[in-house]
Amino acid sequence: PIGACNHRCTFCSVDYLGYVNVSQDKEVLLSRLKEMATKGVKSVMFAGEGEPALWGPLPEVLEETKTFGIDMSMTTNMIPFTSSNTEKFVANCTWIKASINAGNKKGYEEIHQTKGSDFDLALNNLERSAQIKSQKNYECTLGAQMLLLPENRDQVEELALRLKDTGINYFVVKPYTQSLYGLSRKYQGLQYDDMMHLEARLQEISTDSFEIVFR
Repeated sequence: PIGACNHRCTFCSVDYLGYVNVSQDKEVLLSRLKEMATKGVKSVMFAGEGEPALWGPLPEVLEETKTFGIDMSMTTNMIPFTSSNTEKFVANCTWIKASINAGNKKGYEEIHQTKGSDFDLALNNLERSAQIKSQKNYECTLGAQMLLLPENRDQVEELALRLKDTGINYFVVKPYTQSLYGLSRKYQGLQYDDMMHLEARLQEISTDSFEIVFR
């Protein structure tokens, strides 16, 4: 719904778009979503070239779109989640997946290219989301993902343990894929042969209530 982003991640696959602050028109989007529902569309994910939670109308759009019978989800860095919008996100999404790509403040600052305090903010917002889900008995599945990179390979277990304490449902560790259009070539040709041992170590942290998927 928006082209702007509050982070400048080193691996960003849409850096070529320039993070332009353009956004959807709320009423036009709602009209199209309602039309989609009549055409049989079952689900919509809010993600894309920017950080969806930066778009102010999103909580209301989610709430109204749910009445159309469409399941909604979002991928987010969690930073724009606040005490006033988090409940609507959790109440109206089928799932929310947070992008957290480091296991500590220093790594987060280097990879997300933002202030290190955002690392704690992201985790705190995830924990608040999990608490709201539990208290209100919402069905939203909460998860997090990390893109595995040479810079964070030694922080994967650290992040897994921190996420486990937040009360979310799952954690996915994903491989990097070079965008055909991306400007950065920093990770082009990245191989994972010397990182595969992490799978067994992560399985020791995984439980029935906190699943870890090593992709």
